[in-house]
Amino acid sequence: MEFRALVHGLPAKTKAVYTLERSKPVRHSHADLHQDVRDAIARLQGWGVRRGSRVGIYAPNSYPWLVHDLALLDIGAISVPFTDDFAGAVNDDLLDRYNIALLLISRDSARLFPDRPAHVAFLDGDNGAVRALERPASGEPDEDDHHSLAFSSGSAGGLKGLVISRKGVESTLPPITDILGLRPDDRLLLFLPMSNFQQRNMCYGALWKDIDIIITDTAKVFAAMKALAPTILIAPPVLFQMIHADFEKLPRWKQVLRLGLGSLLSRLPGAGLRLALARRLFPDFHAQFGNRMRVLMTGMAPIRRTIGQFFARMQLPLCESYGMVETGSLTFRAAGSREFGSVGKPLEGVNLSFRDDGEIIVHRDRPMTLRYFQCAEGENERTFIGDGRIATGDIGRLDHNGNLFLLGRKKELIVTPGGYKVHPEVIEQEMNNCPDVAHSVVCLRSGSTHLTCVVDLVRPETGGARERIKAHAAGLQSTKKITQFVEVVFTDAPFARENGLLRPNLKIDRKAIVARYGA
Repeated sequence: MEFRALVHGLPAKTKAVYTLERSKPVRHSHADLHQDVRDAIARLQGWGVRRGSRVGIYAPNSYPWLVHDLALLDIGAISVPFTDDFAGAVNDDLLDRYNIALLLISRDSARLFPDRPAHVAFLDGDNGAVRALERPASGEPDEDDHHSLAFSSGSAGGLKGLVISRKGVESTLPPITDILGLRPDDRLLLFLPMSNFQQRNMCYGALWKDIDIIITDTAKVFAAMKALAPTILIAPPVLFQMIHADFEKLPRWKQVLRLGLGSLLSRLPGAGLRLALARRLFPDFHAQFGNRMRVLMTGMAPIRRTIGQFFARMQLPLCESYGMVETGSLTFRAAGSREFGSVGKPLEGVNLSFRDDGEIIVHRDRPMTLRYFQCAEGENERTFIGDGRIATGDIGRLDHNGNLFLLGRKKELIVTPGGYKVHPEVIEQEMNNCPDVAHSVVCLRSGSTHLTCVVDLVRPETGGARERIKAHAAGLQSTKKITQFVEVVFTDAPFARENGLLRPNLKIDRKAIVARYGA
């Protein structure tokens, strides 16, 4: 795929972009989208945006967000979407720091710039005299290949800045869209912030494949599913954990009955027949997805095996993908796979190798990211190691069938006072198999001789939950060989974006959690 061909080919497309405005579905045909993009291109160029100009975007998900993103792509300008991590810091000092010529904001953010300087414009409203700032060129020899500057936050906290490659995106997107098996009647729902590059990337794929897109936000995701009936949902594990937690609130006899019926359905031939029967047997479960859902896909963080098994029995099996903004999507585990602990097999064009310590090294002809422009000292050299190879920082292994299993992050490795090396994520995955656990984070407190596990409860009010979790922790298989006692510490509030314990992309913020509960 090529971005210019993508934008200019929109009039020939037949599908649409849908949003939910004041609880009502709004349809924007791809032909309308093309005209809106052309109008946005004219406005932006009239404001002084040129090829290579850096244009910041700070706004919630919306149709105008997508319109302006595509317009910037066609111009050859470099978008710089600011994530929620920048809340309270979006000002002229920030624009100077990142050499921003023009900032696009939503009308709801007008208070950030009460004097409305000429270099700040609304992407969803009328504007007066707008003029981009004159900024010096970066002088980087590969600037023509710059798609955008993106920010990524990991579970250990801290923001990285990544230079996204146009050619890299064009090269790495087709393998994942192809393996998803997109059909003409598909409708893809996206709800994580569009400042998250994966969301924009899947928009490009859906436009290229000419399928419907639904753009909403986290607060409206269930309303959007019921109103707009998507067929494909890409979401972090936390959303599926929430749905599974609702199932576990049912009386025990209902849980057993549903799982039993789901097990019987799984023995029937034909995925279409199984899904049709499941919609009749489990109407409330399928209705929350809009009753047309056929593909659920997760990634971004590990998901517990029990949740994968549950969705398989409900006849909406979870697909999994593993990837990084640095590399693009790398693997895919299809819905029919029963390798629930695996993230699947490498995609076409992805070559994996392993260092002696198990770190995964990726080789692609054109990775998605050229380099970091903001990172810890030495991280560029440790990650981008030459010849198209990228060190992921993840520890993993391939089984005899070529399925990739992730063991944890290299930098999160814990060395106990006894000299044992522990991957906390392995213990956390086993802890998370306890139905009472929403999230867990394992750490080693300073000066301690034992591991500590911080636990966020599914239902804090449930009697006996804490005792069951402690008993579960005492019997962990993952800690037996190191003869480690695991102290369980319970949170005083659920992990959430609002209290800083979940990142904007709904991943856990390991650094913040350890600072609050494990210090």
